[in-house]
Amino acid sequence: MLAVHPFHQGKGWGRIMVEAAENYFRERNCTSVDMHILSLRPELPPFYRKLGYQETGIEVFRPSRPIKGGVECHCIVMSKSL
Repeated sequence: MLAVHPFHQGKGWGRIMVEAAENYFRERNCTSVDMHILSLRPELPPFYRKLGYQETGIEVFRPSRPIKGGVECHCIVMSKSL
């Protein structure tokens, strides 16, 4: 799970963390990365597209605690070849 505190968003920290994670996976001979992002954050798919990820599916979101009543949420699966 990766997240950047709202105060620090837009300063490049998300890109740095994603690149570090990808390098970690490459060092372990992984050939692709899949991530799940929440539909509640519509700004995220365009961000990850800029980093080379593509939307590959949708999955049910099963929160560990209740989310706000009436809010629809699902996971968007995004993938990238390394």
